[in-house]
Amino acid sequence: PIRDVCGVSNTERLATPDELGERCMEFLAAHPDTKVMFHYKPTCGRGKSKWVYAHWYEEGTWSGKSRGIEPDGSALDVEGQTRFFVDDSLKITSMVVTRTFSKWEKKLQGSTTAGSS
Repeated sequence: PIRDVCGVSNTERLATPDELGERCMEFLAAHPDTKVMFHYKPTCGRGKSKWVYAHWYEEGTWSGKSRGIEPDGSALDVEGQTRFFVDDSLKITSMVVTRTFSKWEKKLQGSTTAGSS
């Protein structure tokens, strides 16, 4: 499992790679024209560091229905930084993502929070 801190709230949970992949596919269903651009492309850390980092942003439009939420046509305005720790066999063993959230994600988080009370 991967420690998942990528939510609009300050909660933390463990997620499997499949769960993270499913969340990405739901995001792409809501924003089908998403393009990932880089402020800094994936780069290895300096010296003997095994961390790889990338600073990125996404462009697109909330034009698709996903998780029952209708699109509003707003522009996608998301950016973040992803860091991966790679072991000697080049397997990712840790991942840290810090990012902003799209209107769809905020609406999704609001609907799941409201449904849990």
